[in-house]
Amino acid sequence: MFRIGEFAQIAQVSGRQLRFYDQIGLLQPAHIDTQTGYRYYSIRQLPRLNSILALKELGLSLEQIAPLLKDDISPSDLRAMLTMKRAEVERSLHEQQARLRHIESRIAQIDRHGGTDGFDVIVKSVEPAPFLSLRCTCADMDEVVRMVRLVAEDGGRQIRPALRDKLIVVASNDHDDEKLDLEIGFSLTRPSNAAVRLGGDYLLRASELPAVDTMATIVRPGTNMESHTSFGAVGRWIEANNYQIAGPCREVFLEPITGPPGFEGALVEIQFPVRQAA
Repeated sequence: MFRIGEFAQIAQVSGRQLRFYDQIGLLQPAHIDTQTGYRYYSIRQLPRLNSILALKELGLSLEQIAPLLKDDISPSDLRAMLTMKRAEVERSLHEQQARLRHIESRIAQIDRHGGTDGFDVIVKSVEPAPFLSLRCTCADMDEVVRMVRLVAEDGGRQIRPALRDKLIVVASNDHDDEKLDLEIGFSLTRPSNAAVRLGGDYLLRASELPAVDTMATIVRPGTNMESHTSFGAVGRWIEANNYQIAGPCREVFLEPITGPPGFEGALVEIQFPVRQAA
């Protein structure tokens, strides 16, 4: 028999750890002196302690370990538990690898620009949303600005404030096409079959913006000559973090453009649907 300190030294664990295992019934002393209260352990208890430590090293909790030490636990039950733990560890590794890529991307931004102000890319999921919009092709940015202003002003007047949410521009461009293929409209607070006729005989029709599980987003002020820097920041982030674009880009105006801060200063969230590259 060994006193608790001696057994702890042999097993390379702490006495406090042994006391805790005793307290929860996982490894109780072979003998307790009724007069002194000293705990004594047998060397034959070492295999059980080693089993506890080995299973703990695999990442199992003490609550999971306790039933595994019983004789009625079958190899198939043990395998099933370890299979679940393996899946959990694999998910954790995937998350840590993604975090590492994000850190490396941020370091690269600092090296390239001397800081990260204005280049905070956030990944989030986006729910589906009712959308009242028109589809158009624009030859250049001047025409884009004209169409966005038309939808914002005429649509903003005709769509009830309780129904109207955010002005959104969706770009579905074929890179071989010189024209800009856009869908411009308002997300809605609830589904609606309304149709809104704008000046110039344009019509906003009801549809739905689909949900996106993984959206890389960045917020920037306004649609102006510096906008390309934010798009470039998202593009660098996508490449550095081993993603690829998985759908049309969205520009979500977080503030109205028909009043201050206006088209040049309103906060805009750029959204790129992405998926992990093969």
